[in-house]
Amino acid sequence: MNLKKLIYFFSSLLIIAFPVANFKYKIFRGVSCHFLHQFEKTVSFPFNVPDLFQKYIHFYLTDFAIVAIFIGLCFLKETRMQELFFNRHSRYLTFYSFAAFFSILFSLFSSYFLQYTALINLILALLAFHLVFVIYQKRLDLISRILWGFLIVSSLECLIGVGQFVMQHHLGLQFLSEPVVNPYMHNIAVFDLSEGKQFLSGWFPWIPEGHTRILRSHGTFDHPNIFGGYLAITLFVSYYAYITSTKRGIGFLILLLIALQILTLVLTFARGGFFGWIFGTIIFFSIGLTKKTTFSPAMKKKILTLGAFLLTVVAVSLVFLSTYLIDRGGIINYNALSMASDQGRLFYYRIAYLLILYSPFIGVGFNGFSLFPYGILNPELKELSQAGGLSHNIYLQIAAETGIIGLTFLILFIVSLFKPYIKKRFTPLSLTLGIIFITMLLIGLADHYWIAYTSGRLMFFLFGGLFAACTAAEMGHERPTNATVPFSSPH
Repeated sequence: MNLKKLIYFFSSLLIIAFPVANFKYKIFRGVSCHFLHQFEKTVSFPFNVPDLFQKYIHFYLTDFAIVAIFIGLCFLKETRMQELFFNRHSRYLTFYSFAAFFSILFSLFSSYFLQYTALINLILALLAFHLVFVIYQKRLDLISRILWGFLIVSSLECLIGVGQFVMQHHLGLQFLSEPVVNPYMHNIAVFDLSEGKQFLSGWFPWIPEGHTRILRSHGTFDHPNIFGGYLAITLFVSYYAYITSTKRGIGFLILLLIALQILTLVLTFARGGFFGWIFGTIIFFSIGLTKKTTFSPAMKKKILTLGAFLLTVVAVSLVFLSTYLIDRGGIINYNALSMASDQGRLFYYRIAYLLILYSPFIGVGFNGFSLFPYGILNPELKELSQAGGLSHNIYLQIAAETGIIGLTFLILFIVSLFKPYIKKRFTPLSLTLGIIFITMLLIGLADHYWIAYTSGRLMFFLFGGLFAACTAAEMGHERPTNATVPFSSPH
């Protein structure tokens, strides 16, 4: 197998299997501690590292994979750096990297060198977009194959998520990057059943009597909300697979997988992922049924079948799990728990707003949201105990940390993705990838993990890269004559 084929193989594997490669390596621990101690000696304001702040230099297995693919691409010399980092999409992410760097350089934490290593983590995720766009914009057939492979790993993720809920602790699959979780650990996503209720203690012998603290499904992700976002993506991929499949047996298996994905999504109790999927599905069906050229008549019949199936599965899942959904709150009802969660979000929205006012153009520094001494913003916030909370909104997160300049580059990046998209005829593939990215943007209104967590950033920019590559391939995009045509074929 030559190097070009290896790059195709490993880049495809990265997109398909990144959820089970979510291994974190805390390297240079001594250096990290030195950075912290040196900063504490020189800081001019009261400073404590929040509980949830990652204070060690860390990289993920996927980061090393991205670097390896990049080195291989450079070795082949089939694309120039200008084409990789300054094409019509990537240039805005490159400028955003500069904005993030200068936001740290002129922040209160400019001498806390760990912030610059966090910037490297961000840049690697942005590099994933650059690589996926350049590699796959001439290989539409491979994008479709990747989505089919993606469903295999999503099936495994669903089984892990359901197993975690039934067992109420992790399944011992650390070799697949499953986190070690149980309902009684500190800072774990759980909720309590109301008085008089117990969790299926009569059904499963391993559930102790009186178990009322419910562990939400994590899959192999750091938090159920991230898992919920992943499941929303997998559902749209399943739509594509079902509508375009020609074998009846395969279609039936995909419907079973969709039912499992919906059940697992409900078991995450992730409101952002659930409602993002609902809104995305409405948009998907609206376009699919109204645009005459997107789907064939046979495909439109399958869309109607799919719609009826989705309504049935959602109804059954909500009824079967109503006890837990009512106590969780925020999906089929509104209770004190969901109200407290929303109040927390509103509080951090306010913090983000104050941070933007404090430094509107360059922000308070990338990765500095949870570190910033809130007492500077308002004396009433001086005694606030900082756990490491973030904005719960990617747009506010970016504006607070990298200012209006950073947010402008993100918006320009998003516009660059959709500008050619809205001018073309939708195909099943481009519609699916477009709706996935729209859904991620909608979820970003209520959560921050697309930017603040490595696994979330990777999802966001990998699928952003597939979306951009698909649009370019379907439009037959011609590159400038003075640019090298990247990766035209692996053969």
